[in-house]
Amino acid sequence: MKYMQVVTSGLANIDHAIGGGIVKNSSLLVIYDSFSLGWALPFEILKYQISNGSLGVIINYNLPIPRLILRAKSLGLDIDREGKEGNLVIIDVFGSKYDFYHPGDYVYRIEGFNPETYIPKLEQIYREIFRKTEKKEVVDFVFSLDGMAFELGEERSIKLIKRLLSNRIINGHHLFSLYLLNRDRVSKGFLSWNIEFNDYVLEFSSRKEDYSILEQMYVFKSPLSKFEPQVYQYEMKHQNLMPFTSHRS
Repeated sequence: MKYMQVVTSGLANIDHAIGGGIVKNSSLLVIYDSFSLGWALPFEILKYQISNGSLGVIINYNLPIPRLILRAKSLGLDIDREGKEGNLVIIDVFGSKYDFYHPGDYVYRIEGFNPETYIPKLEQIYREIFRKTEKKEVVDFVFSLDGMAFELGEERSIKLIKRLLSNRIINGHHLFSLYLLNRDRVSKGFLSWNIEFNDYVLEFSSRKEDYSILEQMYVFKSPLSKFEPQVYQYEMKHQNLMPFTSHRS
């Protein structure tokens, strides 16, 4: 059996919850609802990996880049600074589709965006990125799968993800992938396929009460032998995890 190299996510509580860390060349899916702060977790992981020497690659389907920069900055990730310093790049599908141009050598556009020619153009961008960087490891973050489904359609997106899973263009560079998915925007079938595709699956669920908002994190899937499915109360700001325990009579 081939040895599995496990690396830290950068968040000790998350490592513990998923069985010890993230297997190299694997993928982690974060599912959340519209009122949840679960969307922040991949940004936190990406921030750590960049600080630890990896190249961050954000594939942006969701927002104009200034709004993406603002959202990341709220979590302490300065996209513009990291991009200018060669630590992060953005493949701007949103800007390519809606003809929104953001200056910066770290921003890559897919000219003449067309779903039919998307993958070869994406591969070419990755080749260009690797020619320009001396970094040996890459963490890519798809922001987000529901954004991809909106732009390409769910069926085409599933086919695209399958092709990307079998793609070897980033072999030798890849550390792991982060995927974000708002479950309120997609069908159950699309959600199910993405649970199948990914090695780790975490789901965040928010609950509004009279004087508080509670966040629960469900850890459903991990390839590590020490992993056990668990439910946690999650406090995002301070990265606090508290396991829920069942009460049996």
